[in-house]
Amino acid sequence: MAMPDMQGQEDTQGAVAASALRWLKRALVAVLVVPAGLFLAAAWFDHARLLADAAEDTRRMVAVLREHVLKAIETHELLVQQLERRIQGMGWEEIRAQAPRLSAEMRAMHAGLPQVSALGITDAEGRQWAASGPVGPAGYNYVGHREYWAAQREADQGTFISRAFVGINSHRLGFAVSHRRNAADGGFDGTVHVGVAVGYFSDFWAAAQGKDGAAVALMRADGEVLARFPADEAVQLPRLTRAGSGIMRQLVDNADEGGFRGISPIDGRERILAFAKVGRFPLIIAYSVPVAAVLGPWTQHLLVVGAICALVAATLAGVVLLAMRQTRRLAAEQARREMAEASARQVQRMEVLGQLAAGVAHDFANIVQAAGTAASLIESRAQDENVLSLARVIGKASARGQVLTRRMLDFARNDASARAGEATADPAEVVGGVCDLLSRVLGHGCRLRCEIERDGLPALVRSERAELEAALMNLAANARDAMPKGGEVTVRVVAERMTLRHPAGLGPGLYARVSVIDEGEGMPPEVLARAGEPFFTTKPRGKGTGLGLSGVRGFAEAAGGALRVRSEPGRGTTVTFWLPAVTMVRPEPQVRAAAGG
Repeated sequence: MAMPDMQGQEDTQGAVAASALRWLKRALVAVLVVPAGLFLAAAWFDHARLLADAAEDTRRMVAVLREHVLKAIETHELLVQQLERRIQGMGWEEIRAQAPRLSAEMRAMHAGLPQVSALGITDAEGRQWAASGPVGPAGYNYVGHREYWAAQREADQGTFISRAFVGINSHRLGFAVSHRRNAADGGFDGTVHVGVAVGYFSDFWAAAQGKDGAAVALMRADGEVLARFPADEAVQLPRLTRAGSGIMRQLVDNADEGGFRGISPIDGRERILAFAKVGRFPLIIAYSVPVAAVLGPWTQHLLVVGAICALVAATLAGVVLLAMRQTRRLAAEQARREMAEASARQVQRMEVLGQLAAGVAHDFANIVQAAGTAASLIESRAQDENVLSLARVIGKASARGQVLTRRMLDFARNDASARAGEATADPAEVVGGVCDLLSRVLGHGCRLRCEIERDGLPALVRSERAELEAALMNLAANARDAMPKGGEVTVRVVAERMTLRHPAGLGPGLYARVSVIDEGEGMPPEVLARAGEPFFTTKPRGKGTGLGLSGVRGFAEAAGGALRVRSEPGRGTTVTFWLPAVTMVRPEPQVRAAAGG
C-alpha cells in the first residue's frame, strides 16, 4: 500500500515544481518585456517629438528666409523703377547717345549692393545699349535670347522674374527682375532689368542654416528652381513638376505656405520641408532638413536609454534565474519523463499511420489498376477515335495514380530513396506527351513549338515520368505568365555529351538537355540571381508560391543532373535542365523499322 502513496507524492511534487517553473518563466518574460516595452514607448515618444520639433523649426526658418528674399526682390524692383524714371520720355537715339553716362549711373547704383549682379536697358531688338557692366565692341550686348526680355516682348508681364542664367560679364549664376517699356502706341519698346546674384542668397543661407544637411531652394511658382543651397555647379538647376514634387502639388491647392515630409526630387533624401510664397511675387522659398540629421541625437539618446533598460532587465532576469535553479532539477526530470512518454506515443502513432497508409495505398492501387486495365481493354477494342482518346487519358491518369500509391507505399515502408534511384523515363515520349497537353494549358494567346531532336538522344534517363511531366508543366506555366501579351513557348529536348566537367557541376557522360524558352519580359540581374530560391517569386500575392522553379531544380539535381536559367530584360528567358542517361544511345528510326520487320 505504500508504493501508490509514494508515487502519488512524487507526482504531486513534479506538478508543483512544473507549476513553479512556469510561473518563474512568466516572470522572466515579464522582466524582459516590461523594460523593453518602456524602452520602445520612450523611443517612440522621443521619435515623434523630435520630428514635430523639426517640422516647427523648419516653419520658423522658412519665415525668416522669406523675409530676407522679399526685401532683396523689393530692392531690385525699386532699382528697376528708378531706372524707368531715369529714362522716362527718352527715345533710343537719346539713350544710345547717353549710354556711357547711363552706364556710369547704373554702376553707381550697383555699388554697395551685393545682391545686385547687373543692371541693363535693352531695346526692342534685344540690344542692351546701357549696362552696369562692359558692353560689346558694337556698343551693345545682345540679350534677345534671355527670358526676361523674350517674355516681356510677348506680353506685358509686369514685374517678371526670369529663370536662372549665367551672366555675360559676371560669368556667375543669377536671375533677372524686368519691366517692359511700352512705345507711344502701346507696342513693345524694350526692357529694363536688374540682375539678382544667386551667390548673395547662397552666402546668407550658408550662414543661417540650422542642422547639418539643411537645404534651401528658391523657385518660381511654375517649379523653375532659381537658387539652391548647397549649390552644385555641375548639376543644372531642375524644374519641379506637380507629379514629382509635394510643393507643386500643394501650390495647385493655392496654399501660401505649408510643410510635409517626403523624398526630395533633387537629392533623393527623405526630408522635413516647409515652404512659403514670397509676398506678391511668383516665388516660393523652401527650407528642409534631412530626417537622418534630425534623428541623429535621437539615436544617441536611444543607445543610452537602451543601455539603462538592458541593465535593469539583466538584473531582474538574474534574480529570476537564481530562483529557477532551485526548481530546475525537478522540472527537468518531469520534462524527461513526459518526453519519454510522448516519444513512445509518437512511435505508436507512426506505426498506426504507416499501417493506415499501406492499407489505403493497397486499396487505392487496386482501384487504379482496375481503371488502368479497363482503359487498356477499351483502347484495344474501341474503333472510335474519340473513345480511344478518352481511354488514353484514363490510362495516363491511372499511371499517375500508380505513382501516388507507390509514394504512399514508400512512406509506409520507408524506402522512397531506394526507389528514386530506380526510376527511368523516355525523354522523347514524355516531352511529346506533355506538348499535347500544353497546347490546351497555355491558352489562345500563346503559341507552342515542340522540338525533339532524336539523333543521339538517350532512350532512358534517370527520372520519374510524373516528376518530369510536372517539371515541364511548371516551366511552361511560368513561360505563359511571363508573356501577358502572348508569344511563343518552345520546348526543346536534345542530346548533349559532356567530355569535361560542365560549369553546372555535371560530370562526363551522356545527358538529355531539356529547355523551355519564352519570349517574355525577361528578368533583371538582381531577380535572376535569386531565381530558383524556395518561396522567391515576383508574381502578385496569390499568383505564385515561389516553389515551381525550385522544385524543378531539386528534381533535376536529385536525378544527378542540374538546372540553369538564362534571361535578359526584354529578351525572354531560357530554363535548361539536364538528366543523365541510363541506357545506350537511342537507335535511328530506320534501324528500328528494319528490326521490327
